[in-house]
Amino acid sequence: MKVLKKIGAACLLLGLLPLLGGCWDRTEVNDLALIMAAGLDVGQNGDIELSVQVFTPSQSGSEGSGGMGGSSGSDTIVVQSASGTDLAEAAAKLQEQMPRKVFWGHGEVFIIGERLAKQGILDQIDFIFRHPQPRERAYIFISKGDAKKILDIHPKMERDVAETLREMAILPFGMNVSLKDLSEMLTGRSKAAVVPYIVRKEDNDGSPFPFISGAAVIKDGKLQGAFDDTAKRDTLLILNKLRRTNVTFHVNERGGKGEGVMTARVIKGRTKLIPVIRGDRWRMIVRFEGEASILQNETRVNLMKPQEVRHVEEQMNREIEKRIQATFRLIQRETGADVFGFSDAFWRKYPQTWVREQRHWDDIFQNVDLNADSKVEILWPGFSGKSYK
Repeated sequence: MKVLKKIGAACLLLGLLPLLGGCWDRTEVNDLALIMAAGLDVGQNGDIELSVQVFTPSQSGSEGSGGMGGSSGSDTIVVQSASGTDLAEAAAKLQEQMPRKVFWGHGEVFIIGERLAKQGILDQIDFIFRHPQPRERAYIFISKGDAKKILDIHPKMERDVAETLREMAILPFGMNVSLKDLSEMLTGRSKAAVVPYIVRKEDNDGSPFPFISGAAVIKDGKLQGAFDDTAKRDTLLILNKLRRTNVTFHVNERGGKGEGVMTARVIKGRTKLIPVIRGDRWRMIVRFEGEASILQNETRVNLMKPQEVRHVEEQMNREIEKRIQATFRLIQRETGADVFGFSDAFWRKYPQTWVREQRHWDDIFQNVDLNADSKVEILWPGFSGKSYK
């Protein structure tokens, strides 16, 4: 009986051997070229130029811990470029230039150069969406000029450009659009997208740094225009993606005693789109609500008086409404791109009308009227209610 038990145990162990693969197919981290950021440009011959910012873990940084150790301080970040007929060919040529295996799974940032964005991005980003390694949460940007010039920057405060742009995008006042977001916008009903627009700037000592200066509008896969930071913030507000913002506005004091400027910080902002169709007129009501605190008061208004607070609220809300309307008219007039999600709002409320008219949406959008309705309340006057004047 004991012999049979031993034979059975031996057979069980032998049967488990094929399942114990171990680390026979592992790839050491010091054999990988980790792509942290990638830039897409139009090359000299009209082909596609792929530039990547590569993090190369040092050999010594991996010793003593199975290839997964910490950095020894000699890790390096380099920028490498390759060109091809399309992005797939450029990526293949890039791998031929690298002694390490290219790995896209750590990529945080994809930057598309302005020239390529104007020609059209759909054919090239198809490679990114199909490839199994790039993160769908990686951030996408449009750059003024070539994307490669952004990758060449060596930031002072962060490890590299990828880390700098990622941190700037996720700030409360920032703008972040992931690959997943871009895919949903470009395949949505409006076929339009809005992404951060970055420029290369220089500080006082001439050192370059990347800066998110506004928003770029893409329609049918092509760049239609770039707009300043104010338009970027107001677009995010309409999209219900801006929870916090500062509003600077002029205040006419009660009784006509004078005027000045105030700045309020709006928090807990929330936007509701209310579509209305009357006959052949399509109208959108943008209702914005939130709470505000006063950051700076350059008037003689005493914010400890409730009637004065109500008076200031009215003027602040008029300024917000004016900004919403101005930004909408600007993008509507110059691009004709519905980056605000109005098509989805009309489809949800009027599905039958939308199905009947969706082929004419581009023409309809050009004539959509917008009414802004801001209802922000000032709840905190700051530590000092009275003005110092």
